[in-house]
Amino acid sequence: MSFLKNIASSCLGASVAILIAGSILIFIFVGALVGGIAEAVGGIEEGEQVEVSKANTVIRIDMSTPIAERSSNEANFSLSGFEANSAMGLRDFQRAIQQAAEDDDVEGLYLNMESAPAAPSTLTDLRNALKAFKSSGKWIIGWSEGMTLGGLYLNSVADELYLHPNGYSDVSGMRLQTTYYKGMLEKLGVGMTVLRGPDNEYKSAVEPFTRQSMSASNKEQLTALLEDIWGEVRGGIAEGRGVDAQRLDEISENLAWRTAEDGVEWELLDGLLYEDELKERLKEKLEGEEPVFVSIDEYMNPDPMEGFAEEFEFSLMEMFNQGEYGETEEVEPLGGPLAVIYATGSINMGQGDSQTIGSETLAEAIRAARLAPDVEAVVLRVSSPGGSALASDVIWRETELLKEAGKTFVVSMGDYAASGGYYISAGAERIFASPNTITGSIGVFGMLPYATELLEDKMGLAYDDVRTHSHAGIGLEAQLDEVQMAAMNESVTDIYQDFVQIVANGRGMSYDDVDAIARGRVWTGQDAQKIGLVDELGDLQDAIDAAASMAGLDSLIEEDLVFLPELKDPIEQFVEELAGADLLMESVLSAGISQKQLNHWLTVRKMLSSKDRIQARLPYFIEIQ
Repeated sequence: MSFLKNIASSCLGASVAILIAGSILIFIFVGALVGGIAEAVGGIEEGEQVEVSKANTVIRIDMSTPIAERSSNEANFSLSGFEANSAMGLRDFQRAIQQAAEDDDVEGLYLNMESAPAAPSTLTDLRNALKAFKSSGKWIIGWSEGMTLGGLYLNSVADELYLHPNGYSDVSGMRLQTTYYKGMLEKLGVGMTVLRGPDNEYKSAVEPFTRQSMSASNKEQLTALLEDIWGEVRGGIAEGRGVDAQRLDEISENLAWRTAEDGVEWELLDGLLYEDELKERLKEKLEGEEPVFVSIDEYMNPDPMEGFAEEFEFSLMEMFNQGEYGETEEVEPLGGPLAVIYATGSINMGQGDSQTIGSETLAEAIRAARLAPDVEAVVLRVSSPGGSALASDVIWRETELLKEAGKTFVVSMGDYAASGGYYISAGAERIFASPNTITGSIGVFGMLPYATELLEDKMGLAYDDVRTHSHAGIGLEAQLDEVQMAAMNESVTDIYQDFVQIVANGRGMSYDDVDAIARGRVWTGQDAQKIGLVDELGDLQDAIDAAASMAGLDSLIEEDLVFLPELKDPIEQFVEELAGADLLMESVLSAGISQKQLNHWLTVRKMLSSKDRIQARLPYFIEIQ
């Protein structure tokens, strides 16, 4: 017995020692981490802090960091170390440009953009912000070493547009390409059981796994999408450069812009300049004064470390012992009468983050706004291709409760508000979209792989089982039997019918009218307005203004806005990532592939690993390079 007591006491003593040592190490780690973050996030050495309130300030915009839906200053932790990852949100960009237009110290903008990696809707909003700056009477000059179509679309706003004398261009029209995996899967011995809602011929997410080319329906909808987007891009360039829109078609069809000089000949450029010559031109605009260049990031946030120390004034013990997110339903004010709630990324069950929509996270944010006594209106900013049908329904339900509570509910659609993204938007009192928002895709699909040949013939596995019922269990080793297929089809049909009815109720339309424009088909925002899926064309600020007016909120100022969900503390994010098995997987996968490829792969992986196999999801992403 004494032997066991000695062992017990030794174990207890060792455990306490480890706990104390671990606590000391944590505090040492946090101290070192704060210093590291200060250096990484600051980015500007001591004594080099930019002062933006200087005469002859020229704001430089280079689009080196893609514009996100919402500004963030996240800390990325991985096995390889720490990396600061900041992104400017679209609305903050618009506000910064507006502020610059009113700032007496800012003389003009210098656009240094070769390309603009963003979806069509974001590009349009960015371009409109630049046009508004130009209308203030201040100048914009654009120059780059090369210019893609997206770059030309934004740069064409400039009063003067130049290219490097040996610069390249890529104005050859637009293409949307789909990769088909059917042949590869056949070689691997993998088939795919496909389930789609009734008459969902436009729900093309399954086609890469079942076909070798586009179906007629998919080609029809993608052609319509590209024609609308091309019309917007072509019209913007033509208007900005003062040329006939048909000229862009002629250039693209014949690849007529082949040298830098061709751009000048086609009147899409004002001239060819080296960078030093461009700077001299800027100096001329300032009547001989040297320009003070400030990046748009620095202009918006001249001191990135301001308030950062305050963010780290938290209790580690409180952080480690906090309850589950959304565990309680407390009625407490949020600090403003209008809440802007961001719904960005694919829709999944559970928790979300800055890149994905989690049903629990977003539902809790909507619930907090509903319960807050000081919140009178909510604007849901949706930029999502959809995802889990169940998660979408969970979120939609919270929007219904929000309306029942008497709160004004308005939706602002970003780059995508399709499938599940439209599902969570359908109940809004008013829906705003950009002309190029990808929306609609009212449809559902299910996808279950089976690999009998791969598992049995190629890998030599064998299976046996016992069952309580004939159709128990669905695995990789066999296709669905007739009963299972019928059951799954009924489930898909039921979810599709619910989806259509939810849209019909929200939009004040009949079921048949919605069904006629649904069936998985995607629409641009401008077409969606014509068929009743969207009320007005406008950006997030337009939606905020409308919500404020509908709620009777007079003289609304920026400080009256509350933004949800709350951004996570960097240390909290780090702890959560350490606790997740995906950290190691993502570190391994990220070697040798781009972040965009990794994100797309992870989206597919989450979809296939999800328990919810019925999806309301857009099958592709569109970017203008």
